[in-house]
Amino acid sequence: MLKNHRVAVLVSMSFLGAQSGALAAERLLTSETGTVSTANSTASSTASSTSPIDQIAGQLTGTWKTTEPYQTTQTDDGSAQEVFMLMSVAPVMIEGMDNTMYVESALSNAPWSPFRQAVFQLYEYKGKVRLRTYTMAVSDDTLGVSAGMVAAPAYFGGVEKKQLIATLDVELDANGSGFSGSTPYPYPTGVGGAVEMTSSVTFDGTTLTTADRGYDANGAVVWGAGQDASYTFERVEPYAVANERDDGLVIIEYPGSGSEMVVQDGDQMHVHYSGYLADGMMFDSSYPRNQPFVFAFPPGDRAIVGWGIGMEGLSLGAHRKLIIPGDMGYGPNGNPRAKIPGDATLIFNINLVHIDRPEPVEEAADDSATESGQPVQVDPHEGHGHSTED
Repeated sequence: MLKNHRVAVLVSMSFLGAQSGALAAERLLTSETGTVSTANSTASSTASSTSPIDQIAGQLTGTWKTTEPYQTTQTDDGSAQEVFMLMSVAPVMIEGMDNTMYVESALSNAPWSPFRQAVFQLYEYKGKVRLRTYTMAVSDDTLGVSAGMVAAPAYFGGVEKKQLIATLDVELDANGSGFSGSTPYPYPTGVGGAVEMTSSVTFDGTTLTTADRGYDANGAVVWGAGQDASYTFERVEPYAVANERDDGLVIIEYPGSGSEMVVQDGDQMHVHYSGYLADGMMFDSSYPRNQPFVFAFPPGDRAIVGWGIGMEGLSLGAHRKLIIPGDMGYGPNGNPRAKIPGDATLIFNINLVHIDRPEPVEEAADDSATESGQPVQVDPHEGHGHSTED
């Protein structure tokens, strides 16, 4: 029996880095030479004409959700909310590595904020395929640039080969219509009083089950021996969806994260944000200041072009990710004060936390004119002081 349910989240899905996400039906496999192959992400990808690596990649790629709730929480109105664990796997390119995938795990009530992020790599070893998991040894700030990139894996960045730390391998064998495997030997760990751990996985493109166990210095199982040691996932629709516009702007939405109140002209928007360069450098964030950026919609020249377009259709409470090309950002001159080079792609994680909507101004009656005989003019934004800086 698992002693601590929190241990389950820390160690379960070790094979998957405890991650989750969203992707499309095609699996891209990348190599050092830049060559790319594709494999369908359904169970049919296990056809004999496809290589084992392509089959495995195709069956793993996509969005997954636990078949049973991970926890139950209480909402603001006092009702119970079932929270599931999500996982998303997407093919990405990392220079100097073959067949790599980005993996993120999140909870269903906050998919825009993954609690773990990792990298997979598939490789052949003595005639078998192994899946190696890596921890991304970068700062929490840098991890933010990758969050949600399962929806737009071509823009994945912020991590280099030298920043990846291998954690464990799982050796895979064909098993009916899918694959199964386990770690070839115990791996070191320090979680929950264990000194070693093992991990196993079974998947077929439709369901995926993982199980982990931790052992103390005497070889006794200290966590993971009971039912709580495993998680079963099923394939679901993506929780993050990318809209790649013709002008180069990419908007990643988290459907269901907002409300029915959609921003309209004249609203004062209060937006929390973190801004990154493509290499993962955070150049600004409103969170440490605990002060959202406040501006009237549409922002006009108070913000870069891509920011203004990226606000369109945003609803109160919604989360979005914006990938803004250089010509819709700071252009060839960049922003030296913020250490943004010319023509730099900018990436923002945003959250609309509040809307000030002016009351409708009724038309003044003929007898409500001023002494000069002119109707009273009301400024809906009167009283709001706004900084001209982002």
